[in-house]
Amino acid sequence: MEGGGGEFKPPKYVMLPLDVLVRLIICVIFDVAEYAVPIFLSPFVGDMLDIIGLGVGFLMFGWVGGLAALEFLPMADYLPIFVFTWALWYYLQREKARREREKLEKRWR
Repeated sequence: MEGGGGEFKPPKYVMLPLDVLVRLIICVIFDVAEYAVPIFLSPFVGDMLDIIGLGVGFLMFGWVGGLAALEFLPMADYLPIFVFTWALWYYLQREKARREREKLEKRWR
């Protein structure tokens, strides 16, 4: 290596299972729909999309899907709330899996 003298570290990739990837794509579609179609930013039509998104959020993410209720706050339509919901859910799922793995490792020691 030039200049650094350190060890080469390959980039890390996140491999998502298909069901997790599909959930992310659905969340991106909900967030992008508000930007792509200006009528979805209007009070009544946009709220209908937010209600549908809230229901889908609860179906896909359980209680974490309630974070999608932030879409009803004024000016929150400009934030990617559905993607934030997915990111929180994904983080909690990984932490739960890590805790279960550590619990199993302790049992086998």
